[in-house]
Amino acid sequence: MTFLAPLFFYIGLGVAVGAVALHFIVTRQPTSSPLPTVRFVPTSAVRVTTVAPIPEDLLLLLVRVLAALVIGAAFARPILIPRRRAVARIVLADVSRGSARIQEVRDSARSLLGAGDALVVYDSGAHVVRKDVVGAAAALTQTEHKGRLSPALIAALRTASDIRTGADSVELVIVSPLPVAEVDGATLAIRALWPGRARIVRVAARGDSLAPPPGLAVRGGADDGVALAASAAGIPASDSAVRIVRGLASAADSAWAAGGRRTLVRWPAVGAPPGWRVRAHSDTATAVIAGDAPVVYPMERRWALDTAAHPTRVSARWVDGQPAAVEYAVGPGCIRDVAIPVPTYGDLVLRPAFGRLVRALGAPCETIAGGRALGAEETAALAGAGPLAARDAIRAPDVLATPLVPWLIAAALGLVLLELFVRRGAAPLWSEPVDEPATPPHPSTRGAA
Repeated sequence: MTFLAPLFFYIGLGVAVGAVALHFIVTRQPTSSPLPTVRFVPTSAVRVTTVAPIPEDLLLLLVRVLAALVIGAAFARPILIPRRRAVARIVLADVSRGSARIQEVRDSARSLLGAGDALVVYDSGAHVVRKDVVGAAAALTQTEHKGRLSPALIAALRTASDIRTGADSVELVIVSPLPVAEVDGATLAIRALWPGRARIVRVAARGDSLAPPPGLAVRGGADDGVALAASAAGIPASDSAVRIVRGLASAADSAWAAGGRRTLVRWPAVGAPPGWRVRAHSDTATAVIAGDAPVVYPMERRWALDTAAHPTRVSARWVDGQPAAVEYAVGPGCIRDVAIPVPTYGDLVLRPAFGRLVRALGAPCETIAGGRALGAEETAALAGAGPLAARDAIRAPDVLATPLVPWLIAAALGLVLLELFVRRGAAPLWSEPVDEPATPPHPSTRGAA
């Protein structure tokens, strides 16, 4: 234990020493009594006896000394210094809709945490758990909110200042599938404030992160393959926040997507969507996947994404990883361009796998989980290099918690009240002389007098 303001404790100690000194300096005045006339005092030798004074009211002295010390200690703001260990951990647990299995997040976080560590639970926001972190990790529940890594990193930086006193180094651990949607423009700048490397524990990404949309407005012919697949998959055809245009999308369609949280899917039945060019050599891809909806079927790839295009994210990929559908943010909504040919013959459009693909590509913006995760270079930049964050490299907290101060103040008040009670029962330090009336002589002694 140490004091943040030790001067106050020294002042209290000085007051206690002064109270002890005054207690022994101040003595009682002896009780006075009337003396006989000097002429009646017989002549005799005088014997002087010195008696050492006996300290009185020691309980009162003890209470006053304790009160002075406790009040001084309360103003000195004592803090408890825990026993320092080698490494303390701050675990960031992603409970957003992007994780495939919350049990995997629970097990990973619980295996890393121990007494004195901190748990940061985050989805679109973040909150810190400091007490019973192992039990809190075992009780994690998944939410349907989008994950954001920046608030979690800010919470970790603040928490590191609180736990730095109990360890030589602090390790940052991120338990997440790390999709691209969780990283924004400020994430790497916030990560650069952490003075050490981080450990990345990657968990499986969730496939179908949200329930399917209530309906799809598919603009195409009656025998259009996408419309047939949506009908076979049980997706009702209704006016919703998602519109699939199988022909040429107009400016009114783009304005409709930008006017709210809406998704315009440009999926031409003939030709390529905007931003795609014809391949120099067409080839055949055996599979395509959007979210957790794979379709294994030989399809001719005629178009490639233009290098000048800068999509917000990739919604679907071919089996070799090349983009098959991309998204562009437009105001609060988005436009999704799909370059997947739909054959006009065969039974592909009636297969359940193709229906799930249409459902995934017809989901609202940023709800297709399993989109592109952070690549190797991006993950390496997030993890960093070098040693763990050293204790001295972490900024000390601006305000230190002093949980003992309220208890000390309560004890001081109790001692003050006890001092009043003890002082009331003690004899006064000074006694005023009392003139006692002279006792008349006994009748039998009058004659002798």
